[in-house]
Amino acid sequence: MNLYKTIVSLATLIFLFAGISNSQVKQQSFKPGELWPDNHGVHINAHGGGILKYEGTYYWFGEHKTEGEAGNRANVGVHCYSSKDLYNWKDEGIALAVSQDPESEIVKGCVIERPKVIFNQKTKKFVMWFHLELKSMGYKAARTGLAVADSPTGPFRYIKSLNPNAGQWPVNFTKEQKEMQFPANLKSWSVEWKNAVANGMFVHRDFEKGHMARDMTLFVDEDGKAYHIHASEENLTLHISELNDDYTGFTNNYATVVPAGHNEAPAIFKKDGKYFLITSGCTGWAPNAARSFVADHVLGPWIELGNPCRGTEEEMKTTFESQSTFILENPYKTGQYIFMADRWRPKNAIDGRYIWLPILFEDGKPALKWMDKWDLSKMDSVISLNNVKESYKLSGKNLVALAEKILYKKTPQEDMFLYILRPLVKTKKALPAIVYFTGGGWVNGNVAGQIPNPAWFRDQGIIGIEADYRVKSRHGTTPIECIQDAKSAIRFVRANAKKLGIDPNRIIAAGGSAGGHLAACTFLDGGDAPGENLKISSKPNGLVLHNPVLGEGFGKDFFDAHPEFSPIKKVKKGWPPTILSNGTIDKTTPYLAAEKFMRLMNEAGNVCELITVKDAGHSCDWPVNNPNFLPTIHRMTEFLREQKLIK
Repeated sequence: MNLYKTIVSLATLIFLFAGISNSQVKQQSFKPGELWPDNHGVHINAHGGGILKYEGTYYWFGEHKTEGEAGNRANVGVHCYSSKDLYNWKDEGIALAVSQDPESEIVKGCVIERPKVIFNQKTKKFVMWFHLELKSMGYKAARTGLAVADSPTGPFRYIKSLNPNAGQWPVNFTKEQKEMQFPANLKSWSVEWKNAVANGMFVHRDFEKGHMARDMTLFVDEDGKAYHIHASEENLTLHISELNDDYTGFTNNYATVVPAGHNEAPAIFKKDGKYFLITSGCTGWAPNAARSFVADHVLGPWIELGNPCRGTEEEMKTTFESQSTFILENPYKTGQYIFMADRWRPKNAIDGRYIWLPILFEDGKPALKWMDKWDLSKMDSVISLNNVKESYKLSGKNLVALAEKILYKKTPQEDMFLYILRPLVKTKKALPAIVYFTGGGWVNGNVAGQIPNPAWFRDQGIIGIEADYRVKSRHGTTPIECIQDAKSAIRFVRANAKKLGIDPNRIIAAGGSAGGHLAACTFLDGGDAPGENLKISSKPNGLVLHNPVLGEGFGKDFFDAHPEFSPIKKVKKGWPPTILSNGTIDKTTPYLAAEKFMRLMNEAGNVCELITVKDAGHSCDWPVNNPNFLPTIHRMTEFLREQKLIK
């Protein structure tokens, strides 16, 4: 503990002074990727970590990093924090300190990575294993180190390090594999070389001295047996090894997992009798796509399930710019799990961040989706949409988390995304799509606001989409940029229709209030963002407008300056089939304006229907618990069917 107090880097002091004012503020949610202050207001310093629950308290053990690239080596030791709720963490100091003895294996300047601690009920000892690289040897030693303590916060006593399972064959090796001989000069990464690795070339090489053990984790099964899971064989094959009864040694009962698969960063959990493993590829400090596996027994065989990440192409390729470290069960709900990962900053190690996300399940497979902010109480509602028939009843925040998030536009202020909700019944046929824009007077609003509407249409068997767009409060923009983004969104959907599984001739634009105005503007000429491909039309094939801003009533100053964006002034023959709703006592978007718009549309020869919502003000059919919601959206759905836009 005293070592930690005397080794405080300049970067740590900066975190401390910056966080003093917030040190007493209780955290009530997880904010992945942001600074995470401890009880002193200092960013938590427990990288590559794992969690132990003991007597109602959680203990987080991880690598103590220091500033700069040198901070990737063990200059201090293994840091420990404690918490009752997983949000707020108390600094317990250094649980395992590096040694000042140059003869010690854990001398300052060695490499200590991914420490994990488990409690042994038989011996009442706390047992820590970690990946150890000896000082000045790079990553050649590839050993696993052991330390034990009488208290969860330490001090831990360093015992030894080793390359495990010397002189023993994996339990899943065949007789043929044990007797194989391999050519001496195989070219690395050739087909022949990979086949040799898969058949145990490195197991043979390291058989006598013991096997490499790098990125690692620990797992205690329901029967009390513990397992050490580590990247071995030059990081090409995972080994899962059973530990002895006191957890301080290996039984030599071990198996190889995904031979030649090039996996590291293992994290494991057990759900409904099955074992699930999430790993990463091997790209040094750079993030890469995660992998997932399932097995009926911890020693395998393991079946590959693919990348668990859902989101943009970049998010899936980089696991949200992070790498797995541990998986923790939700303390309030058995069978729900939290994915823990690190966002490494190798140029300044102390600035690494933590990515904690709930693990979802889709078709029996673990799935990860990005969340800017979430809390444990919401995990019960974070589910897969695969078995949900009435998704529109879920909260907007929940739907956003479960939606497929696709970048449609880069802007100077922020990237803009589509949030796609696909129907329950899967099909290879191209489907209609409805693209919603939320309201907010071009000033406020976010995708969670109206996403239950596209969720309703998703429940009807078409693709529901909510499009984010720039607004004044978040981006300092005007209605002009809102219109540009709306047109860009429809144009993107049409341009990528084949890839998205959408019928380009059945794209419906929709929205409420100012969002309804934007939907209507996607049909108008002009207002396209610079650089847009105007050969691809932004004009929708249908319009669904909830109490829309039409050019009379709300927004008078804007429409006086820009009459070209007033839908009521731009009615002509050729508009797509349109249905709109409006409350009879709406003072924001007057009912008379909606009535006038319908009349002008019909006079021009267009199909247009107005749903009159009696004695209703603005947001006449919103939110979902509004008694007018279902009658109105049912009629809108039937209208689209009558116009052959949906089935």
